[in-house]
Amino acid sequence: MKKLGVKGVLIQAAEQGYITQLACQMPNCFCPVELGGACHFEPLTDDLSDWTSDWTPTHEHFPRSKREGGHRVVNNAVLAHRLCNRIGYSIEVDRPHAKDLARIEKAREEAIRR
Repeated sequence: MKKLGVKGVLIQAAEQGYITQLACQMPNCFCPVELGGACHFEPLTDDLSDWTSDWTPTHEHFPRSKREGGHRVVNNAVLAHRLCNRIGYSIEVDRPHAKDLARIEKAREEAIRR
């Protein structure tokens, strides 16, 4: 994860054995198999434009969500793709997410073209 530019609680969670594999741990990972699926992550850099990448690693509050009072601590941390995290939240709060699903299809089509 360090090679991807991940810092903070996710690194600590991995060092302490809470995160044991470099894979999106959302209940539904939406990263296209054509890109590499749950194990595909794009690196973070100091360039703010990287934060717009759908497949960068992010922290997901689990097993206790932030909405339910969960904190950003090692025993409440799983690794997730930025977009999977966003869609998961949208599903939980019944927020529209059709545009996000369209981004996934676009990523799939681009990966197939390559």
